[in-house]
Amino acid sequence: MNTKYLFHSAILFIVIGLFSSTSALDNLVVNFSGMTPHLNQTLYIRVIDLSTRKEVGRTSLQITASGFSVSMPVLEAGQSYFVDFFSDHNSNGLYDVPPIDHAWRLQLNNARSGGDTLNFSHNASFTNINWQYMLTVNFSNMDPHLGQLLELRVENNNTNEEVGRVKVSAIPSSNFQVQIAGLQIGPEYKIQFYADFNNNGLYDAPPVDHAWEINFTNNTGDVNINFSHNASFVNINWKYLLTVNLTSMTPHLGQKFELRIVQQDNQQEIGRFTLPQILVQNFSVFIPEFELGKNYNIDFYADHNGNGVYDAPPIDHAWRLSFISTTGDFIQNFTHNTNFTDIQWPGTTDISEIDGSVPARFALEQNYPNPFNPSTTIIFSLSQKDFVTLKIYNLAGDEIKLLINEEKEAGIYKVTFDAVNLPSGVYFYKIRSGNFTTTKKMILMR
Repeated sequence: MNTKYLFHSAILFIVIGLFSSTSALDNLVVNFSGMTPHLNQTLYIRVIDLSTRKEVGRTSLQITASGFSVSMPVLEAGQSYFVDFFSDHNSNGLYDVPPIDHAWRLQLNNARSGGDTLNFSHNASFTNINWQYMLTVNFSNMDPHLGQLLELRVENNNTNEEVGRVKVSAIPSSNFQVQIAGLQIGPEYKIQFYADFNNNGLYDAPPVDHAWEINFTNNTGDVNINFSHNASFVNINWKYLLTVNLTSMTPHLGQKFELRIVQQDNQQEIGRFTLPQILVQNFSVFIPEFELGKNYNIDFYADHNGNGVYDAPPIDHAWRLSFISTTGDFIQNFTHNTNFTDIQWPGTTDISEIDGSVPARFALEQNYPNPFNPSTTIIFSLSQKDFVTLKIYNLAGDEIKLLINEEKEAGIYKVTFDAVNLPSGVYFYKIRSGNFTTTKKMILMR
């Protein structure tokens, strides 16, 4: 992950660049025509690198003519991109799912050296581009940390998922700005960041390193946060980032891909990633949350028979890699091969609505049977539509399984938890929906 530095008004702006090289970027030109229905509306554009699924640039402008062109220096030769854009049709300054706003997606494959061009003529083939908003953190008075490493991450408190992170190798100025795309309207977020005060390249709890946390709720779209250096440090328990670079995945283009990290000593799943369809032969996967000095397996597969679930090789193609890091973030490279292994990917969560009525309150029932072996049923009630997370934890408080992490309509739901490969013992299941959070205990007895 590289950083680009842009100077403006004596303040240093640090913009996150997610390119694989530091060479000069080529221009993407988009020629628009027939945009008369959107005269005097604002057009928002972003470009996403398909190899990382990260945003590499965005811009906005007021539409003043039926035909016009937009140029953005974002391309690397040979890379492929989504170009997402929408016209703010209801003029509220936010993205609304079509047909309220009008949104489109173009795809550019194998960008040409020297730049490339896309042509777009207005049409009614709208698509939901799930627009994400920008977080800007304005730092000031950072003189005590000049030349030191700064790391920052943003997490969605509603889903406990990381939105994005940035690493600044050396703070170059007292005042600077960091930007990360990925916010949605409504959720609560936390920003965690630290300056490597002892210069060892790793996070150490304060006061060895200086660390802070800021919480906010996004009700506005793009968000600006101002931070002035202070001594109100907090231990943010920084977790490190695994990057898996996959190359020559051509045999699996168009197929579903899944990857997860599992801690070897307790089989705890640290994180997972699902790609509905492999779009490019070379791509990267980013999984945060691993700890130093622990051994992990990286399990992944391509759904070679296209049935949507994991089947042991050779039906599906699956691999296992292992790693341990004592030096911080870790990069694992993988080139496609036929050394398949059965990774015993856990089955999908069986969830179904058992009552279409709207309950009067939120509720989480005791699982049954309890004790159980190897599966059990969990029932919960939602009194209104909301985002739901349902997780399994072991007695030590480690997250073992994420059962639900999605928006659900009001109703009563039944979930089956399969504890295959888990040892006997006491476990907990915890549900969160809006302001409702509760936990119950269950026992696996083999």
